[in-house]
Amino acid sequence: MKDQWRGFFFVVMAAFLWGLSGNVAKYLFNQQVDPLDVVQMRLFLSFVFLLFYLVVVHRSLILIRKEDVAYMIIFGTFGVTAVQSTYLLAISQTNVATAIFLQYLAPVLVLGYGLIRGQEKLTLPSGSALFFSVLGGFLMVKGNPGAGLAVNIPGLTAGLASAATFAFYTLYGKKGLASYSPWTLLLYGFGVGSVVFSFYRLPWLTLAHYSWREWLFFIYIALFASILPFGFYFKGLSYLSPIKTNLTSTLEPVIAGILAYLLLGEKLTPWQVLGCVFILAGVILIQLSGLRQVRSNLNDAIAKTRTG
Repeated sequence: MKDQWRGFFFVVMAAFLWGLSGNVAKYLFNQQVDPLDVVQMRLFLSFVFLLFYLVVVHRSLILIRKEDVAYMIIFGTFGVTAVQSTYLLAISQTNVATAIFLQYLAPVLVLGYGLIRGQEKLTLPSGSALFFSVLGGFLMVKGNPGAGLAVNIPGLTAGLASAATFAFYTLYGKKGLASYSPWTLLLYGFGVGSVVFSFYRLPWLTLAHYSWREWLFFIYIALFASILPFGFYFKGLSYLSPIKTNLTSTLEPVIAGILAYLLLGEKLTPWQVLGCVFILAGVILIQLSGLRQVRSNLNDAIAKTRTG
């Protein structure tokens, strides 16, 4: 039961940092910083800082087995890099609100995969939690007076690809956690992503385009929008199932909306408030269902001990 709460805490912390960083990214975009440059600096600086930390503190976490090199390349390319790129493409074709909503359809795909593999069961609490989260996300986008849904074929395709890659990132990352620390996975994920983006432009050439002020924002995004939240997300994933982790992360738009209201003075419409309520209800339901399962398993174990 404690593991459930630990996992929940770590994923909520990840959602909080992602929600906060969304407002920082919005500021950079308003300053005419190229979104592709933001993604590249996010990957490259995250890799550099995490590598430095592990060399100094946990050098053993850098090493991987030869047979897992292919796993790290796939994870870094189709997980870390693909999530960033498809999300960015969805924003460029629609708007931020629509891109977030489409990406957070990922729990539907995660649950569908779990059902096909027999790893998940469609119960009333889990089905209701999924429905509430998707409905809440829709209401938050629909209720945004400055954005709203902006769906076209290229944007819809990119947004659904973003959801698919986020689902893959979660499921494939869960597999890697059986053998490696979250920091090891992130190190190689960011590293592979940096190599992929070097075909766009070498990272130091991108840095040369900006002043030290933008560099500070890049450093912030690397530390507080990448290393820490992704680390928290994977830590939570090590305690929770993929569907519980993915659903809990849908708190990000709720947190982003509340922080934008508190820090930037943006208004929350009644529809957005209702959307927040639905998402919170979904997260609470999925956590309660997990606690019920833990109690049920504990009772079964006690019963078997007594009868044995």
